[in-house]
Amino acid sequence: MNDDGSMARRPDLEVFAKKHGIRIGTIADLIHYRLSTEHTIVRIGERELPTVHGTFRLFSYEDRIEGGVHMAMVMGDIRRDAATLVRVHVVDPLRDLVGAEYNGPANWTLWAALQRVAQEGHGVVVVLANHESSQALLERIPQLTQPPRQYTRSQSRIYSEVGTGAQILQDLGVGKLRHLGPPLKYAGLTGYDLEVIESIPFPG
Repeated sequence: MNDDGSMARRPDLEVFAKKHGIRIGTIADLIHYRLSTEHTIVRIGERELPTVHGTFRLFSYEDRIEGGVHMAMVMGDIRRDAATLVRVHVVDPLRDLVGAEYNGPANWTLWAALQRVAQEGHGVVVVLANHESSQALLERIPQLTQPPRQYTRSQSRIYSEVGTGAQILQDLGVGKLRHLGPPLKYAGLTGYDLEVIESIPFPG
């Protein structure tokens, strides 16, 4: 806290640290440290996967914290110094299987993301397991016959998904992202050595 009771920002903390001879760390520093000492996902498989959009390489990952399996579908060669088209997609049974629509801005579906990557011939679609409870899913089913409404997830869940997706992208060798979706506002991405150079909204 500053003397006036306001929250101290990084420039304030740097002045304080220099004055008192102490070191400070950023969120990115913390992530770098945690990545060097622990991983919450581990790669468990890799194989070719023919699809209607072309042949992808399918990577499978086990989630050591939540359980379940995440997947990444890769087309083309991935280089850390080259921009890679990326979509990190959380499985939504209602949207992905039956085409349910939610109120709010349109976003990339799994099918549309795979199609876009196939058109460019290069990119990654990360498919994260949905840890939504059976009860929560059942409560959303009646919405299919009701006026559209906003589907939201908790902030803690979003941060967990971002972290998991970032670990997978780092494992695949992604460095620079052309992100299929709205602008990402997570400063901690730099801790995974990931840089978003472009955000591509859904053309709908």
